[in-house]
Amino acid sequence: MTTKLIRDRIPEIAAARGQQLTVHTAGTNEMVALLLDKLDEEALEVSEAASNDELLNELADVLEVLHAITRLNGWTLDDLEQARLKKHTERGGFDRQLVLTTPDAECTCIHEPEKDAGVLLHAGYCAAA
Repeated sequence: MTTKLIRDRIPEIAAARGQQLTVHTAGTNEMVALLLDKLDEEALEVSEAASNDELLNELADVLEVLHAITRLNGWTLDDLEQARLKKHTERGGFDRQLVLTTPDAECTCIHEPEKDAGVLLHAGYCAAA
């Protein structure tokens, strides 16, 4: 059996088209996993968007999932924005369009001042980006 998180109005939209959907309300633990799966799904759809309009709509879907994850964790959108601004102030954004290039066999470890753990960069991938 396949399960997938759907938007709140999908059952009523389907019913208006004569379709009956089998749905249940997710508990908190299930919802966490479903939202992370949905984030992966929507991020993939962003990367596959074929037009600017499609890209904008897929980004809106990602933002909706981020809002849901934020609320589920008891945070406000202001909390999320403050965390984003803090990180932007400390580490910058992506405005300068900088690209790290490293030899495939080389790893670079960058330590965040407020943390003991390092951030591993390997072949252009940053685990903490």
